[in-house]
Amino acid sequence: MARTARILALVVGPLLVVLGLTAGVFQFGAASKAPCAVTGPAPVGAIVSESGDRVTEQRSLWPIGSVCDWRRADGRGTVRSYHGDLALSAATYGAIAGGVALTVVGSRRPRRD
Repeated sequence: MARTARILALVVGPLLVVLGLTAGVFQFGAASKAPCAVTGPAPVGAIVSESGDRVTEQRSLWPIGSVCDWRRADGRGTVRSYHGDLALSAATYGAIAGGVALTVVGSRRPRRD
């Protein structure tokens, strides 16, 4: 790999990692500001309550966002719904993986024959 390409990979790689991590933090922040009971819509068969005591919420890594477990109206367990953007999650993980790959490739020493 030419010296210029190595330097470029060592500069762009970490920038992509930082960009991806920042996007992930913003996605988690957006998920925490939009609780399941407020953002809805409730899945079919779920009990809907204004108080939000019928739904539990967790953060999700795929898609980056929230997982909502709603109590079923018939009393037989829960209904799960996911709130997050698949394309944005894929772009976030892709930026992180691409940045790591560029950094690793750029940090390899050239072979001497």
